Amino acid sequence: MMTLTVATPKPGYPLGQLLLHNIHGPLHAFVVAMFRLVSENDGWLRLPGAAAGTASVALLFRWLRPRFGSRAALWGALLLAVSPLHIHYSQELRNYSFALCFVLLSLVQLDRLMERWTRAGAVRFALCAAAALLSNFSAAFILAVQSVAFLRGGGWTRRALARWALTVALVTVLASPWIYRVTTYVDFGRLATPVLPGDIDVSERLRGDTTVRLEAIPYAFYTYSVGFTLGPSLAELHENASLAVLLARHGAAILWVGLLFGALLGLGLARAPAKSVNHSGGWTALEPLLYLLVPMVATLALNWQNAKAFNMRYVLVGLPGYLALLAVGLASLRRGDVRVGAGVAVLATCALSLRHHYFDPRYAKEDVRGATRAVEARLLPGECIFAPTVWQIVGHYQRGDAPVHYVFREPPELVRRQLDGLYGTCASFWYLRARPWVDDPDGRVLAELGSRYQLGERLEFAGVTALHYTRKN
Repeated sequence: MMTLTVATPKPGYPLGQLLLHNIHGPLHAFVVAMFRLVSENDGWLRLPGAAAGTASVALLFRWLRPRFGSRAALWGALLLAVSPLHIHYSQELRNYSFALCFVLLSLVQLDRLMERWTRAGAVRFALCAAAALLSNFSAAFILAVQSVAFLRGGGWTRRALARWALTVALVTVLASPWIYRVTTYVDFGRLATPVLPGDIDVSERLRGDTTVRLEAIPYAFYTYSVGFTLGPSLAELHENASLAVLLARHGAAILWVGLLFGALLGLGLARAPAKSVNHSGGWTALEPLLYLLVPMVATLALNWQNAKAFNMRYVLVGLPGYLALLAVGLASLRRGDVRVGAGVAVLATCALSLRHHYFDPRYAKEDVRGATRAVEARLLPGECIFAPTVWQIVGHYQRGDAPVHYVFREPPELVRRQLDGLYGTCASFWYLRARPWVDDPDGRVLAELGSRYQLGERLEFAGVTALHYTRKN
């Protein structure tokens, strides 16, 4: 809904202005806007992201082969093709698969530019790098590593510095309207002073109590390996379950993933070839390691500053570096039966995660569409829909004209005012309870409704509970 909103022109707010003010992926928003002119069908709008995710598989192979050979490149492409994390973001109507695709395309173009610098090659790289930035600004983390890679390959000479400065200047020009927007939109003064976890006053927190957590590091590696659909679900993590509780529930899965993927990652780091197979600027294991670690370190730094919560989508651009090292680890196993056995173990683990992704309601994304359709089929004349958190999604899928009410968690007086509006308007209603940790983490709203209304029918959908309330006599 966020993506569709920023890709939909409004009265007095044409598409060009909408895109210019969009700092969260204007290129992807433009593509969605063009597709939206044909249809707002979910599958149709998600098609560009799926196509970008598919193209990324071939691009990863193309990037890995000159460095580590065809065997490692094939393993890397296969791992990306079955990566639950990559599939998750390639299915969403978000800009992250676009960013990953253009990052990989820029990596391929950078290799060509390092082999033979030409102005045309510099323009091609700049276009790809700018497209990655305009898909999502997390691509800036990759551009920083690419700068070091190019200068290292060029021997840090004055000529190399001049050529790269010219190339980055072109990237900057292409992205300049949005860079200006970021610099005017973000209050960098509030991000300038390092703070210790918990030391920011509540009134000064940009994103709640989101100071850095060291658990984010092993969690990132775990999610790079098997996505969000093996072991603890996202709903469990949002419930603030302790690490001890999560280990008790999912210790076997966490241990298996840690041992299998950790061993292959270690092999990849240890056994990367001393020289790239056919690439003059190759760094062996160091280059993919930097592509993996720099986005993570930068995101944790922003988390430390309380500018951003840690989220895997912000470090998705590091996934190719991680899979590259896994692929090298697999390819370095000398005995064919051991190599095949390890590969089958990885693929089987990913297959189990994907099975959960497609068929296990515990891991499924919230089915607000299905809940809305079911509730509309049961609505009586004059009834309302109460949908905190997901009211925009309900409005998008809604076919009738039943009033849709919602509340925001803070401030308390706003919650009270919005609930009073519900009480005064709706003698009976359906409550679509989804992601309660957003707008009702302590159950206050649920308790308030229970004090005034009688609970009747209850319907369960993936991630959504539909509750029918009628006013008590």
